[in-house]
This record gives sequence, structure tokens and C-alpha cells, in this order.
Amino acid sequence: MGSSKVRHALETMLTILMFTLQNIVYGGWSISIMFIPLFAYLISLETAHPNLERDFNVLLFAKEFMVGRVIASIGFIILLIAGIQLLKAYVEHAGLVKTGLYSVVRHPQYMGITIITLGLTVMVLTLAGNVSQPIFMWLMQILGYITLARYEEWHLNKKYGENYHQYRRGVPFMYPLKCPSKIPETLFTIVVSVAISLILLLFPYDIIRFL
Repeated sequence: MGSSKVRHALETMLTILMFTLQNIVYGGWSISIMFIPLFAYLISLETAHPNLERDFNVLLFAKEFMVGRVIASIGFIILLIAGIQLLKAYVEHAGLVKTGLYSVVRHPQYMGITIITLGLTVMVLTLAGNVSQPIFMWLMQILGYITLARYEEWHLNKKYGENYHQYRRGVPFMYPLKCPSKIPETLFTIVVSVAISLILLLFPYDIIRFL
């Protein structure tokens, strides 16, 4: 009964968050579907782990999962701040947002979701050990956000032209890392994501399980 209440509360929070961000019209169509990779990840995670609902109380409150919760909380804060910035820009008719988190990466909303799900993945791996399936699901989700971000950039480039082109040259894509000039940005982002996945796969979770 307790785990069902926790699950219902989480679903309600995600629904409210999605409804709020869908009403930020900046970014056009991409805002309406930006949560599809996230929901696919969450559904796949629950399907792959039939005991996940039972373990929600453990994941949310047990101290051994503090590392994953901290990572997920940081991602949520980034997502929330990015949403507030977009809403403020829309209300003020400010056009292209290039300040705040948008001066760090061009897609902080996707970076926030990436970090949230990274934290959730760390929590599940702390519970289950070094298994590949949650890591693969996380990586597939990131590829979905890379695809959405690229299509969104095509739209923004048409709308803002040279202004967006200059912004794009000076600000990293989804990770706050400068892409080497000889490597395509999309490929670099995928390589970084795969590197994070390998770290997740090889990390000794006993270290954080018994902190």
C-alpha cells in the first residue's frame, strides 16, 4: 500500500511537471514531446524490474541510495531552472535565450533530464549490481534526446538565422564540454554518453552501497 502511494505521488508530480513545461511554447513542437524519451525510459525500467514498485520506498529513503538521489536532484533543479528561463523569455517576448543555463549548454532542459535519469540509473544499479539493461535503456533515452535536440536546432536555425548560428558556435550542445573541432558534435555527444555508460557498467557500487 505504501509503495503504491509513493508511485502515485511520483506519477502526479511528473504529470504536473509535463503539463507546466508543455505550456512553454518557446521551442515549438519539441516542448510537447520532450518527455517521450523520459517516459519510455521509466516504463522500460519498471518493465525490466518487476520489483521496482515495491522498492520505491527503499530507493527514495534508504541512505545507501543517497548518491543517486543527489544526482537526480541536481538534474531536477537544472530542468526546473531551464523551464523557468524559457517561461520568462516567453512572457517577456525575449526571443532566443542565451543567458543563464543557456550560456552553459544549448539544451539545459535535456541535460537536466539526462542527469535525473542518470541518478535513477545509479540508484537501480546500487540496488541490483552491475547489470547492463538499465544502462542500455539510459543510453537509448539519451539518443532520443540528441535526435530531438538536433531537430529543434534545425527549427531554431530557420527562425533566428545567423543569430542562432553564432550562438551555436560558442555554446556546447548537451554536455558542458567543448567539442574538438575535427569531431562532429553529435558524434562527440554520443561518445561522451557511451563513456558514461561504461563507467556505470564498471563502477563498484559496493562503495556507495555501504557509505
